[in-house]
Amino acid sequence: MSNTNTLDRVEPPGEPLHGDEERPKAFYVLLIIALAWPTVVLSMSGLLLGNAQVLVAQHFHTTQIAWFTLITTLVATMSVPFLIKAADMFGKKRVMVVASVIGVIGEVLCAIAPTWGLMLSARFLVGIYAVVTALTYSIVRDVFPAKWVGTATGVVATSTGLTALAGPWLSGWLQDNHGFRGVLWFLAVNSVVALVLLLLFVPESPLRAPRTSFDWLGGILLGGSATALVYGIGQGSDWGWSDARTLAYLVGGVVAFLLFLVVEHRVAHPLLDVRLLRERRLLLILLSSGMAAGVLFSTGTINQLLALYPDIPGMSDGLGFTATENAALGVHSSILLLACGAAVGMMANRWSAKITLVSGLVLAIVGVVITYSQHYEKWQLVAFGPLFAVGMGLVLASGPILIIGAVEPEDQATANGVGSLLTGVLGAISTQVIFTMLNDRANVVQGTALYTDDGYKAAFAAGAAMLTVALVIAVMIPKVRTPVEAAAHVPVDAPKHAGP
Repeated sequence: MSNTNTLDRVEPPGEPLHGDEERPKAFYVLLIIALAWPTVVLSMSGLLLGNAQVLVAQHFHTTQIAWFTLITTLVATMSVPFLIKAADMFGKKRVMVVASVIGVIGEVLCAIAPTWGLMLSARFLVGIYAVVTALTYSIVRDVFPAKWVGTATGVVATSTGLTALAGPWLSGWLQDNHGFRGVLWFLAVNSVVALVLLLLFVPESPLRAPRTSFDWLGGILLGGSATALVYGIGQGSDWGWSDARTLAYLVGGVVAFLLFLVVEHRVAHPLLDVRLLRERRLLLILLSSGMAAGVLFSTGTINQLLALYPDIPGMSDGLGFTATENAALGVHSSILLLACGAAVGMMANRWSAKITLVSGLVLAIVGVVITYSQHYEKWQLVAFGPLFAVGMGLVLASGPILIIGAVEPEDQATANGVGSLLTGVLGAISTQVIFTMLNDRANVVQGTALYTDDGYKAAFAAGAAMLTVALVIAVMIPKVRTPVEAAAHVPVDAPKHAGP
């Protein structure tokens, strides 16, 4: 399995190739921190803004708060394939720096936006930043020694746990004292820190692809497909699912995606090497982990809305917690989520990460199903929250490690790009499905949607159903190499050696 544009090793001055020279441990620790920080910023953005969007919706008097996060997902879906290709040609670190600068600009504009339209425009810019995470895993494989790859990937993937641990407390303090603007300014400052760490400590990847033209037609079809599908699902509850406008968007989105696949097979330099998806192992990994990640983040947002929306009899069935209260109730779950990264990384060096992916999905489903009926008291959230948190941590850490085991180094960036694409599209669709369930049962007061218990239950049920689909797909994944075996170029279907 190889990319259409074969990547060659080009050694920048002063930068050793992967495996040629091992640096001191302190170097790799600093490198993990520098690579994890952008992931922390992105996950922190999701968590903090999941809390703050309640205040944002009330401030701007909008019932379309789902687009506060969806706009960034759509932009990421449209831009990441182009940026991945640029990274292969011009350098992964270079593209990460450019995307980070655009992300900083977007975060600052979000913090000062006076209108809902300008807020969404700023969130558009923030979506460019999403490519950083996809490229992070490629750099990990390119510059870390083989024995570090699994652990480093797992730690970076679940650095979100650090966010989950500190983020709610920060969110509570910022919202309670400085409103949602304080949250947005905090994210802007953290984006600057991430950029500085990237510039100072991350080496450039030694892998390059030949410089070729960009597949603009493929990009337009891909972006148009994702946008049409997400918008059609979002409007379906208002227009009616049999309405001609709804059907036009949904059918048009599917047709655009099929045309994208045709174009990618025929152009000389495709935007994404979709031929990789002919490999059943990789396709199942991407579908399962991508769908699971999107649904988990969407369901996590519903948990935040449930906790923070007010309790108004007959109008709103939220729990009415302050952000600080919510943080206190979930601190133990956040610690468990953080611990999953290193645990999965170490386990993956000995056994396939498929085991942790399947286990995580089972735990997450059980957590959501229990929450469906047990979400009215504080003790219920404290007792059952860890099931969802551990499941989420296992899933998020397992996906990138499985991709490393399923592809060769020259295909790593492309595979991560396809993974980000699928996660974005499936995440956007799952978000719209879940919010459609929620909004269909909401009460609108002065332009703000107030959610009912029936809505929360419907959203949880939809999340559990989609996670079950991801679980079925995960069970079907064939044997996958460990990160150590992948770094040693052991064939994917070679007999597995006995562990010590």
